[in-house]
Amino acid sequence: RNPWLQIDLKAAYLVSRVRVIIFGSTGQNVNVYVGNSVTNNGLNNHICGSPPFNLNTRFDEIWRNVSCSPPVWGKYIVLQRIMASHYLEVCEVAFNYELEIAILDGSTDVEGMSYEVDEG
Repeated sequence: RNPWLQIDLKAAYLVSRVRVIIFGSTGQNVNVYVGNSVTNNGLNNHICGSPPFNLNTRFDEIWRNVSCSPPVWGKYIVLQRIMASHYLEVCEVAFNYELEIAILDGSTDVEGMSYEVDEG
């Protein structure tokens, strides 16, 4: 019940957006969590956007974007299908993160980056 997928990014990133392709013929209401905790399978971490998201693809394999505003520091991204006794079918997950660069005068500059996770 309420199947989930936890992705370990191997380092903490300042995540600003999670992009997902869900495969399936019916809608999937999904919550997206980002954070550093593995307690409760990561479901206690920050929830991004205005959940749940209906990621109904109807076999079209279109990227669905979930914003984390403001960006959230996290080592884990968790997708959880809500109110379902069926599987969570995920094709691809990618995320955008922000890199904070310290400048010699003490100010900071933020540059947007994108990193895709391919679990093969």
